[in-house]
Amino acid sequence: MMAIADCGVGDEGSNMGRARARIMAVAVLSLTIVLSACSEDQSAPRQSASPASSSNPPESAAPGLSLVALGDSETTGHGDPSGEGWVGRYAKLLEPEMGTKVTVTSLAEDGLTSDVLVEQLTSDADAMAAIAAADIIVMGAGGADLNAGDDHFAAGTCSAEACYKDDLAAFGRNFDAAAVAIAKARAGKPTLFRAITPPNPLTGAESVIPSFLRPIATRIGVYQAKSIRTSVCSSIRKHRGDCIDVLTAFNGASGKNDAYKSGLLNLSDCCYPSAKGQQLMAELLIKTGTTPVVLG
Repeated sequence: MMAIADCGVGDEGSNMGRARARIMAVAVLSLTIVLSACSEDQSAPRQSASPASSSNPPESAAPGLSLVALGDSETTGHGDPSGEGWVGRYAKLLEPEMGTKVTVTSLAEDGLTSDVLVEQLTSDADAMAAIAAADIIVMGAGGADLNAGDDHFAAGTCSAEACYKDDLAAFGRNFDAAAVAIAKARAGKPTLFRAITPPNPLTGAESVIPSFLRPIATRIGVYQAKSIRTSVCSSIRKHRGDCIDVLTAFNGASGKNDAYKSGLLNLSDCCYPSAKGQQLMAELLIKTGTTPVVLG
């Protein structure tokens, strides 16, 4: 409109006058059309805005699931060159099963004994908050509890199984207390609760394990793995979780097979599952099911 008004200033002859007249006529016609269109728009029903023009933000994707891992070096990924370990591999296998992303938070620590695990779950505010907010909880522990028995055996203060008996019994009590703390922290919320058990890592590792263990490596390896398996599976199943039998998967029904020869254990990073072994553990965990339940 300002441009039209500016064109109306001054008088430079009839030709210019006729030009101005034509301009003014066009302007009036255009204005009439615009006003008519506005009037029609006001009386017409409103159209819904298309998604592209809507001022509302797009609906966000469904949140993923949180997986918290607990335990000692059995859970931190040792032996797997990729660093993923069975925890990371399990999370990847869960994603297509659960239909969403699974984010891993690892609270596992090398050398963490079962009594410290219980403290972590009952006194550490950050750990307790992570458990309370998790959807999936996995555990792998027991190896660090054997260190004291090794020291007693090496010192000659006891012999063979007797050196580990009390510590393994204490591990069983502590693992059960850890499971109780987890169930309490979950407060009735559906949870996928799983644990691994250890293989026999001594058979086949005689060249790298301490000399006092070598003569009875298979005997002690089977004894330790079976004892931990019994404690772990008993506790976790009592609370409606589940466990996997790594001893049988790695070392056969007798527990005496050499899992280094089959490539499931890593001798150069003794004595942990290899990438192949960690993957097998993750696959065994998936086979236990993926339906969350309220822990008992």
